[in-house]
Amino acid sequence: MTIKADSLIVRPIQTGDAATIIEMALELAASVGDPVPRLTVADLVREGIGSGRWFECFVAETDGLGVGYLLACRAYEAHTANKRLWLGDLYVRPQARRSGVGRALMAADARRAVELGCDAVYWELWRSNEGGKEFYKLLGAKEINNLAIMRLDGPLLAAVAAPR
Repeated sequence: MTIKADSLIVRPIQTGDAATIIEMALELAASVGDPVPRLTVADLVREGIGSGRWFECFVAETDGLGVGYLLACRAYEAHTANKRLWLGDLYVRPQARRSGVGRALMAADARRAVELGCDAVYWELWRSNEGGKEFYKLLGAKEINNLAIMRLDGPLLAAVAAPR
C-alpha cells in the first residue's frame, strides 16, 4: 500500500471506527508482546466518544482504510498547575509506516493539547523500540532521564486499594 499525503485523513474517532481501532490495538499488543486487550466496541464508544470521554483518539485513514491511530489521556499536576496529554498508544500499520501517518497523528494530538491549554504531551517508550526513538527524535522529542516509570497493578493494586 502506498500512502499519498493528499489521500491521508486524520480525524477524531467516530462510532464506526471502533472495530478498526480494536483491530489495530490487537496488532499493537502483539507487536510489543502485551496481553490481548480486553477492549470491546462498546467500551471504546462509551469511553472515547462524546463530552464525557475518558480519552482523546484520532484515526488515520487513506482511501477509507484505517492505517493508524493515536490515543491520549488528560493529566493534571496540581503542584505545577500544568495540563498535559499522556500518549497511551500510537500505532501505524507496517505498510503505512514512513509515509507521514505517524507525524500526522502526532500533529493532531499536539493541536488538541494546545486547544486544551496543555503545556506538554508525554509518553512511555520501550527502550528497545529503536524505530520509535528515531521517529520521536525527528519530531524534536527529548528523553527525560531523571524520571522513573512506576506502576502498581494486579494484586498489588488491589492490596493498596484495600481498606486498612
